[in-house]
Amino acid sequence: MKVYCLALLVLMSLAAVGLADDGKQSHSVTWGARVFRDTHLERIVISEKSRFLRVVTREYKFKQQSLKRKITQIVITDQIKDGKGGYAHLRGGGPGASFAEIHFKSQRNRGFSFIVDIYGV
Repeated sequence: MKVYCLALLVLMSLAAVGLADDGKQSHSVTWGARVFRDTHLERIVISEKSRFLRVVTREYKFKQQSLKRKITQIVITDQIKDGKGGYAHLRGGGPGASFAEIHFKSQRNRGFSFIVDIYGV
């Protein structure tokens, strides 16, 4: 009887941990770090609607026209907080460079929405 109660207690605790996590994770990402006297260079919302049984992608290229500043931090905030949003990958440039190329990719049959903030000196 004690083994049965112990097994039931272990199963209930594992179920509670599984429900507490609930798969709700954001795909937000940060590259680099803010430094003293850096400025906000750009904020843009990147989003794509879902397509039936497809993975949607989008490329974003940040290029500075005048006064090329060095990027110190890129903050990408996932607007879809339940873990069903997309993913962001830094393809080129980024912190330490004056440009950035970011690739966004959704999960199958889903869309994505990100806020991109770029800071530099």
